[in-house]
Amino acid sequence: MKNVKLIVAAFLVSIVAHAFFIYYQSQGGYIAGPNDGLSQMVPFKHFLYETFHKGNLVYAEDFGFGGGVITQLAYYYATSVVFWLTVAVVSLFDVLGLVTPDLELWLQLALVVSIVRLAVVFVLTTYAYRLFHVQTLYAFAGAVVYGVSVMYIRHVTFWEFFADAFLWVPLLVIGLERIIRLGRADLFIAVSALMLVNNFYFAYINLVFVLVYVLFRQFIRFPEDRLRRRHQWMLYSGSGVLALLLSAFAFVPATYGFLQNERPSLAHDIPWLRPDNVLYDSTILIIPAVFVLLALYRPLYRHTAFRLFASMSLLFVVLHFSPHVGSFFNGFSAPQFRWEYLASFTMGGAVAVGLSQWRFETRAFLIATAGTVALYLLFGLFGNVASWPVGLVIFFLMLATVASLWWKPALAPYVLIASCLIVFNGYTKLILHDKSIVNTNEAFVNSSRYDSPEQRELIDIVQEEAGPLERLDWMVHLRNNTPIVQSFLGTSLYSSILNGNLLTFYWRDLEIDMLRESVSRYGTLGNRANLHHVLSSPYWMRNQNVSSEAPYGFNLLAETERYAVYESETRLPFVRTTTSTYRQADLEDASVLTREQAMLSGVILDDGSETPTPARSIDITTEDAEAALLGDTLRVTSEEGGIDLIPDVPEDATGDLYVSFNIRKLEGDGFFVKLGGYRTTRKPEASIYRTDLTSMTLRTPLTDRVPLRLPEGTYALENVTVEWEDYATLESVIDETDARPDIPVTWDGPDLDFTVEEAAPGTYAVLPVPFERGWSARVNGEKRDVLQANYAFSAIPLDEGRNDVELTYRPPFFTVTTALSVLGLGLFVGYLFYLRRKEHPFT
Repeated sequence: MKNVKLIVAAFLVSIVAHAFFIYYQSQGGYIAGPNDGLSQMVPFKHFLYETFHKGNLVYAEDFGFGGGVITQLAYYYATSVVFWLTVAVVSLFDVLGLVTPDLELWLQLALVVSIVRLAVVFVLTTYAYRLFHVQTLYAFAGAVVYGVSVMYIRHVTFWEFFADAFLWVPLLVIGLERIIRLGRADLFIAVSALMLVNNFYFAYINLVFVLVYVLFRQFIRFPEDRLRRRHQWMLYSGSGVLALLLSAFAFVPATYGFLQNERPSLAHDIPWLRPDNVLYDSTILIIPAVFVLLALYRPLYRHTAFRLFASMSLLFVVLHFSPHVGSFFNGFSAPQFRWEYLASFTMGGAVAVGLSQWRFETRAFLIATAGTVALYLLFGLFGNVASWPVGLVIFFLMLATVASLWWKPALAPYVLIASCLIVFNGYTKLILHDKSIVNTNEAFVNSSRYDSPEQRELIDIVQEEAGPLERLDWMVHLRNNTPIVQSFLGTSLYSSILNGNLLTFYWRDLEIDMLRESVSRYGTLGNRANLHHVLSSPYWMRNQNVSSEAPYGFNLLAETERYAVYESETRLPFVRTTTSTYRQADLEDASVLTREQAMLSGVILDDGSETPTPARSIDITTEDAEAALLGDTLRVTSEEGGIDLIPDVPEDATGDLYVSFNIRKLEGDGFFVKLGGYRTTRKPEASIYRTDLTSMTLRTPLTDRVPLRLPEGTYALENVTVEWEDYATLESVIDETDARPDIPVTWDGPDLDFTVEEAAPGTYAVLPVPFERGWSARVNGEKRDVLQANYAFSAIPLDEGRNDVELTYRPPFFTVTTALSVLGLGLFVGYLFYLRRKEHPFT
């Protein structure tokens, strides 16, 4: 009965905590941040659900140019326990015809999942705190301090899967206490293994917490502790190894995906301190008044459990102010403050124990009260409180908390829960809604800024016309996951973990501009016709109100009032065959256009044998336009100025120009670059999302004068070169491939099959399939290496004559990790039998 009451209370408090969002969703809104929430979280859930239901459990050809599901999406939902439980429920309802699992459903489900997850957090945390001889009511109050925190709702809103981290901390503490008190590691092993499978990133954060907790418990011991320290460490070590074995099938490929990801190192210094008003308006960690009061109440430190939780809390609060700690918890990269839920948990423990052990002593209480009020006045007067109405509410809630402990301590848990709920809903409204998600609603997600019927009208036309593996170059402005949202094969993707080969292909190897500089994404093909042909992307769609130039040789296919879609008048096959190979190292100093032409006329490999023909470089003259170019320094004196490039080409010349240069704004702020009708942007030098690259190559149609325009400021403009692409190479390759028979291709998730009828000696099959560890090939039944080709894609050496080619993808180290997990399962089952025989030797 007591457990039933706890579960009912957990759900009631969770519902009240989400009160504002329940109202907001009833008015057509959603719990989803306008940036990552709508760009990643909801699309990825919908995408994975659809992918899994197609039977593609490990690879998806429509994840950008194609990618491994576990290696690139385990950071999000691919191995998430909460997500899989949600999928199971949605699948059941789908089979029963009760729901339609579209994007809108996943938007709506975020609220339901959050309510259930928070209720489970309350229950698990209450059980964890009760281990320290805390009554259920006080343990529940402490659990509310933990769960009803600004970080929980912040995570749910912007990065929904982050909130799952709240579930693991109480489970880990329960598992650790079973080791220390009972000498049983079964629960800790199971929880650790599930946590490693669930999300490697937060497993890292939580395991740091485990280490801190264990170190504190070495010095803060309880009478019921049975296991000696040496035996504890033996169980910790063995448990960790066994958990790693059990989780190897998911944890290893997920970690490999993270390690092969490409992200520039942080270019600027990390400060040691960062101010944050943790008593009033921090969006990351708000310290509840009851913890401040209890932490200052000296008599409580007589109790071992309070010393444990209070000391850990004070450590975490101090660490919160250091960006270096944020960098440490973010894998030593740019500081991110995502770990502070650990502080909320230890503060919740301190509150639970403090309320349970409360004994009123007037002098100590007056000192603690004076200290609490003084701290609130100090942070209020000098802490730059953003909203004074909010500040006054929090100040009076603090006074109410103090009064409840003075007047009738039994009221304190109820006052505390009410205070947390007020702050939680208040920040949901003022910080998350009014400042962030006010426009995240049904109208927005059906608008041109996300997914409009007008856009889908043209996409439907393309999908009717296109071949089964042909791609469309289109994305809504700033939304690289538009292909996932609108369900088509595209050329863009946004994810924190990506195929590192593709990123370097975009950033360095081919310098493909993405319309804006940013990490963790790729998108568009820079309007470059050669790349459209090589990567089987014969369709190009843009907003007609935004100035842009279709790739060379693309003609209008269809248009609406706002949008137009173009189609290439020529094609290259998805699988190309060639005997011409170029050595990648020989192209290191070659121009981008030379590399493009090498990819067209042959294939670039690590050990190619031929020398590529350099692209045609041309002379240019420049004229200043509201700017002054002196050497390598360009000073722009108006809102939009620069230079005009005047190429020296024949009057009857056709084709495109490839303009390459290095550029950096000396003032360090962000800026746009316009070349002809093409516009792109570069981030400020202080941004943690910049690529830290200054080299650019932009394509523009051949004209007698090409304007290069920049905003007002001073720039280092160096190594300006212009090359002329007349597309003779492309036309020659098209003529050559048109004379060959078509190569039918079947690509179904992890399996790709095709047949080449007549291959000459030394022939390679070249595919626009991203090279990724995990691909294996068989040619005529024999194993064959899949080679990294054209920097980021794949090639397979063929035999002379007929070649039946079968490609199969499995997660990296699939055989080894599966064997390790099976071994771990066997050892874990054996350990469970050992525990049973030890406790019941005669049964």
